[in-house]
Amino acid sequence: MEETNDRRIFFLINRSRHALLKWADALLVEKLSVTSAQLAALFLLQHEDGCLLKELSKGLGLNNSAITGLVTRMEKGGLIEKHSCPEDGRAFRVYITPKGMETAAASLPLIDHFNAVAAEGFTPDEMETVCRFLSSVIDKISGTR
Repeated sequence: MEETNDRRIFFLINRSRHALLKWADALLVEKLSVTSAQLAALFLLQHEDGCLLKELSKGLGLNNSAITGLVTRMEKGGLIEKHSCPEDGRAFRVYITPKGMETAAASLPLIDHFNAVAAEGFTPDEMETVCRFLSSVIDKISGTR
């Protein structure tokens, strides 16, 4: 593994996130015809099926226009269904389909692969430090600034 003298944490996190998502999306599209954002939505819906669009948006950290496009593409792919909310005619609820459930299940070996490749060359103690660091960044920044 190559050592780096670059200590720009924000820059390195951003670059690694971009590289990881680009690589993961290419494999996910090739193998399952979904992106990482679509897969994240499927995982969220497995636990919160029938959630409102605004709840899906919040859970994924996406703005309204991004969630609209994501939901439209997922509907066309047969992964989800969108229905008017009975309690509020202006709102919509999103439901995972059987195809969406199958896709989420089929992605688990790929996710294991993504994690294994990312952790390659690190000891368990080093990975504990990496995970603690990333969790700390999330805790410090989420909703506070």
